[in-house]
Amino acid sequence: MSKKFIIRDPFGLHREGVIKAKGYAMWRDNILATRHVSDSLKTSYGPKGMKKLVTDKFGETALTNHGFIILDKMDFHHPVGKLLREAAKTVDTSVGDGTKAAIILVGEMLYRTDKLVAQNMRVGNVLQGYLNAYRTAMKSLQELSRPVDVLNVETLKRIIHRLFAARGLEDCEYLSELASRAILSALKKSGDRMVVDREGLRVVKKLGGVLRDSQLVDGVVLDKQIAHPAMPRKLENAKIALLNIALKLDEFRYLQPYKYQINITHPTLVNQLLDEENKIIQRLVDKILSTGANVVITRKKMDPAAKQLLARAGAIGISRLLEEEVFTYTAKVTGARVVSSVEELGAQDLGHAESVAEEKIGGNPIVVIRGVKNAGGATLLLRGSSERVIDEVEHAFNDAVRYVSALLEEPAVVPGGGAVEMALASAVEREAFRHHGVEQEAMLMFADCLRAFPKILAENAGHDPLDVLSQLKALHADGRRQHGFDVFSGKIGDMFDAGIVESTRLKKQVLTTAFETASMLLRIDEIVDRRTAKRHEGEPGGQ
Repeated sequence: MSKKFIIRDPFGLHREGVIKAKGYAMWRDNILATRHVSDSLKTSYGPKGMKKLVTDKFGETALTNHGFIILDKMDFHHPVGKLLREAAKTVDTSVGDGTKAAIILVGEMLYRTDKLVAQNMRVGNVLQGYLNAYRTAMKSLQELSRPVDVLNVETLKRIIHRLFAARGLEDCEYLSELASRAILSALKKSGDRMVVDREGLRVVKKLGGVLRDSQLVDGVVLDKQIAHPAMPRKLENAKIALLNIALKLDEFRYLQPYKYQINITHPTLVNQLLDEENKIIQRLVDKILSTGANVVITRKKMDPAAKQLLARAGAIGISRLLEEEVFTYTAKVTGARVVSSVEELGAQDLGHAESVAEEKIGGNPIVVIRGVKNAGGATLLLRGSSERVIDEVEHAFNDAVRYVSALLEEPAVVPGGGAVEMALASAVEREAFRHHGVEQEAMLMFADCLRAFPKILAENAGHDPLDVLSQLKALHADGRRQHGFDVFSGKIGDMFDAGIVESTRLKKQVLTTAFETASMLLRIDEIVDRRTAKRHEGEPGGQ
């Protein structure tokens, strides 16, 4: 029998079809790719930035100015684009904001490095200068910081309002108030500090109305309706039983909450069988009601006879709450313990709420559980004229939760409006004159990178960027390090007095991610792309 042998070039390191690139052309191509991504985000930077309409490969469309969502929807072919997307994801998951700032700073650093290398300066020396500038900026950032009382509702509202305004959302004042109250309701003690219990917060989206129709519910909103028309539509002083079973006798034995076996030997015994089933259902319902429960929520189906019996007792039933996340959240917020057998249910397993009621939102019934006794969470019910508007608010709220969580870890803020970047640039510039050669030139370039941010803010707000930048330079040279550009009023002033502040932790994350990403990209000397590699016949994996 003949055999097939694989004949390879003994000196070939890679398969046929592998794309290799190295040298200055490859290195500069990486810089151009980074610059392209960075420039595309510049027009979206700041409260007056524009939005992007991006459609991904699955046909899903996003209309947003959120940096990570824009990059996530883009189907990057170039590996540098994928690295930048991962960097943006790191910033977004860590502090909830600053994704555009990080990528823009990476683009500025690589662009200026290209200029220095074109003057025959070595990349290693440039990176050493960037490292010195980064350390100086981090030290100066700590000196600029001011402590802040995150637990104060007005302070929290002001911080979240700035975050929402940067996303271009309407009714920012109203939405920031809802978000601040929701986050404060989910605070809990962890060791010697407060943290946001993210599992205690949930967003429910209902299409219709306007954003101002959104509301905060100190409890749970279930996209369900009460199981039987004879049940009361509202119940005060609710005692809630959560059953992770079906409250019925199912023909499938593994779904049965009550194991039984009945043999029918004569057709006349059918009525006896039905009576026996009703008695079993009656015993299950009686056991539930004996614990004092007047609201019964089941994970699976509920028998019509059980619904009728609960209705006669004046209790409310809600069935088929299938989503694990919603079921678990209901248990957490109401204080109920999920049970998998009616026999195990006791009075100590019940959750408590001031009221359970069926309401209509946008013509569709929902069940609202208000006034939870456990006091550890809230539901943000979002309304809007389109799904895209509601989705954008949901993204902003989730980012606000991460932003406040980071702020609680380090409760300090720095002046916004480009003031902190100008102050850091001045500090780096002063430090640069203590060095010499390439390192000094690189540090001065790093300072120019930081000054790009107030320039972009002014340009997106429709003002002369050079005029704004020159005024800020003069003020910061005079020692007024808190002065920045207010994009709403179009004036330059003290950002602390204007209430325009940003999290110190956020700025640290932006600087760290940008420096590390830029250093990583600048140290690449070869790209090996195996996506188009071919396999030979006879090898594992086929052709």
